[in-house]
Amino acid sequence: MSWLSGLFALVVTLASGLLLAAAARRTLDAPVGWMRSIATTLVVFGLGSALLETGTDALAVDITSTGSALGLGLLLLVAWAWMFAVALGVLLVLEVLVPTGRLPTPLQALRGLREGRQESRRYAQVVAILVRRGLGGFLRRGADGETERSAGALAAHARSLRLALSDAGVTYVKFGQMLSSRRDLVPDVVADELTQLQARVPPESWETVRAAVDDALGRPLEEAFARFDRTPLASASVGQVHTARLLDGREVVVKVLRPGARAQVEVDLRILGRLARRLERDTQWARSLGVVGLVAGFAASLSEELDYTVELGNTLNLDRALAATSGGVDPRVQLPVMHPELSGPTLLVMDRMEGVPLGEAADVLAELDAEERRHMADSLLGSAMRQLVVTGVFHADLHPGNILVRPDGTLGLLDLGAVGRMDESERMALGAFLLAVQGDDSIAALDALRELLDQPGHLDARDVERRLGAIIVRFRHGTGPSGSGDLFGTMISLFADAGMTVPPGPASALRTMASLEGALALVAPGYDLVAAAQEIGAPLLKSTMGPRAVRDRVTRQLAGMAPSLQRLPRRLTQVVEDLQDGNLTVTVRSFAHPEDRTFLTSLVQQLVTAVIAAASLVGAVLMIVSPTGPMLMPGIDLYWVLGAGLAFVGTLLSVRVLVFALRARR
Repeated sequence: MSWLSGLFALVVTLASGLLLAAAARRTLDAPVGWMRSIATTLVVFGLGSALLETGTDALAVDITSTGSALGLGLLLLVAWAWMFAVALGVLLVLEVLVPTGRLPTPLQALRGLREGRQESRRYAQVVAILVRRGLGGFLRRGADGETERSAGALAAHARSLRLALSDAGVTYVKFGQMLSSRRDLVPDVVADELTQLQARVPPESWETVRAAVDDALGRPLEEAFARFDRTPLASASVGQVHTARLLDGREVVVKVLRPGARAQVEVDLRILGRLARRLERDTQWARSLGVVGLVAGFAASLSEELDYTVELGNTLNLDRALAATSGGVDPRVQLPVMHPELSGPTLLVMDRMEGVPLGEAADVLAELDAEERRHMADSLLGSAMRQLVVTGVFHADLHPGNILVRPDGTLGLLDLGAVGRMDESERMALGAFLLAVQGDDSIAALDALRELLDQPGHLDARDVERRLGAIIVRFRHGTGPSGSGDLFGTMISLFADAGMTVPPGPASALRTMASLEGALALVAPGYDLVAAAQEIGAPLLKSTMGPRAVRDRVTRQLAGMAPSLQRLPRRLTQVVEDLQDGNLTVTVRSFAHPEDRTFLTSLVQQLVTAVIAAASLVGAVLMIVSPTGPMLMPGIDLYWVLGAGLAFVGTLLSVRVLVFALRARR
């Protein structure tokens, strides 16, 4: 019979655990885990039962007596209720400290233990690289980045950073390349040094590539390609490029994602995020740069690069957007023709564009006269500005490696894994800013910037207006021999000093124009980006902000407002008549919004619960300390038992109030 009583106790405990989990979910208003609830019940009820057994043995109650048996049963019920309350309190503490879902399951823990060990080794390796390259001072708690500000020291630190990122691997090389385009965050000497970063990655073996292509296609590659060159045309950090021929004879380029690249990059991104959180917690310079947000943006961008369907969609969307503009697609700047039927997350197939990357096309360009090269630069800038001002979808990485110089003198844009987007309001603000610059109107330029950028709560508009006017006078006719670097640097300094921040879309546009200047300088040395942009942008601005465009936009808006406009005269007439007759009234409905009513109802419920909880606890204390009362059994007072039960109710209600307070504070 002992095993039967043990089985009965186990069933009761499991049932109590399930009941506790359900009650905890209701009381705590949180999805408390069943396993956590059952484990807590086993521990609390086990300890409570041992203490209860000791106490009842000490009382030596005669259970054959009806009164004693009834009293003992009531006592056990109260004891069970209090064990339940204690278990609920333990669950509350656990939910506050470690919410359900924060801890992994046993299987996840075993897998995470192995992955965590690898990640910790990699993290230690990256930190060791930074220390070995002389950057340990920037990792110390409290470092502010102001240790040495001389030009020589800054250049030395920039070189050390480049070498450290190069040693750390391809993910960190890409992070450095991204930093090189953020001159609004890092000094020019650091940005110039980081532009030299190059990821040197040996190509994958043909067997590995073949297996990856077959897996991506879901069939042998011979069923899709008449020829597939084994030697890669180019090898990058996350993928490599092969030339091939389709069954219909078209020459194509195939981008293949490296097997294992996604897993390696994800590990490196977690380590980079972990390092960024540590630096922002411990150092002033990291907090001023916002490295956590910077790394988060980089991680999102790199994650898109690991999915070739993103580049496929970007290319198709940009091509359609350019075709829908009034000027159509510029035949002198072309995008690759994609093959969606053969492409996927790890495979991208596009028509091959013959040509030489702009960074390696010095010999090809040397055969062209200055006028032809000027026309090529105008076409490239015009395409970029049409993307920025008209379509709102633009190539966000226009460095020389992504621009192809073709034998017929046209240009091809490659690698649209990263694109920027600006909605209509941002494009309107950008166009208004350009028009204000052309008109030497600093007031209108500031108004446009306030629409385009995120401004602080207290903006010294007069000071920004004066500085902006000086910039317009200085650069409105071009940048001269210094290039647009001075213009971008001056504008970024103005934004930083005024406390204005650049949203993602305009920030991408700014980086695109900054990187485009280097490409334009290779196409046509001495090319003035600002002066040419004003000349090329005039017809684009006219098409988007001219009288016809404004009329069309207003017409669309009025069409949406037509029903309200039709009713407006009748409503105005009614208001005037009521005002004339003295019958005009205004009715205000308090708490008309459902959220207001929900808030008030919840507040009243919590207040009532708190009052009842306090009254229950006070009543429980008075009953427990009462000196006289009927006795249930020797040593057990009825008022004491009832007070314990009332205290249990007050405890449950108090837990509910506490949960509400913690949630409101959080």
